[in-house]
Amino acid sequence: MGPTLLRSLPVSAASGLVRLGAVSYIVADDELTLLACPDHGPDARLTLLPGELPEAHAARKAHKPDFEALCRWPGDGLLALGSGSAATRHRACLVRHVLSDMSSATVEVLDLGPLHAELARHFPALNLEGAAIIDELLLLLQRGNGPGNHNAIVELDLAGAVAATTAGRPWTGALVHAIHRFELGDRGGAALGFTDASPLPDGSLLYIAAAEASPDTYHDGVVTGAAIGRLDPQRRLQWQVELPGPHKLEGVHAEQHGDRLTLWLVNDPDDRSVPASLLHARMDPRTGAWR
Repeated sequence: MGPTLLRSLPVSAASGLVRLGAVSYIVADDELTLLACPDHGPDARLTLLPGELPEAHAARKAHKPDFEALCRWPGDGLLALGSGSAATRHRACLVRHVLSDMSSATVEVLDLGPLHAELARHFPALNLEGAAIIDELLLLLQRGNGPGNHNAIVELDLAGAVAATTAGRPWTGALVHAIHRFELGDRGGAALGFTDASPLPDGSLLYIAAAEASPDTYHDGVVTGAAIGRLDPQRRLQWQVELPGPHKLEGVHAEQHGDRLTLWLVNDPDDRSVPASLLHARMDPRTGAWR
């Protein structure tokens, strides 16, 4: 039991996922576009940042904005966030008027540099890979990969972030409400690190995590395992289950209806010649058992 394949995607490094109606919106960490994949009908793309990225792996990695997280934004928007793990990765893109064909969508580029500079003081290496809005907070998930690093959930004041965005100001460390550290265990000798999360109606958080034997937050490594877990509204662990298969899952959208938890997931094969996958799964929301 576990996730099943829905379809292959026209990107190779899918890293963030949000569902709106019957459309899966996806960012990839080595692309400059937002991908819209309707359940029925053709895919569409929206340019988030102008220009083109190099095709060569090392050059592309050095220049990419590293959009590792995608979440809802108050109103009709989506927010794609850079990881903050390198100098080119301190931007976010706010997309408003999101439609499946992207015909009326607009994009605003946000400066996260001052916020990332403040957060970098709290971690050996900053690497923000997930985001979710719960109540009045914007949660950012720090992936604790690399020697000596650790996982954390950073709580930001959502109203303050909205006000800064409306005024055209950079996000700063003044938005930080709290930082909570987490230990998720390890798989195959590598620590599990947050790779994404999705909010649930009761204020709890469904997260995914990957164990990757990487030397730091920049370079890739062998994926030795993965897990899905649930934190209650007080950020306490309710359950965590191992994911079968070799997938490096990096994006998740979760919906709970009664006693059924439905998940959509995307993976990053770490190889541009291999397309990413859109996956689907059902779980028991109380225990994490596969259905």
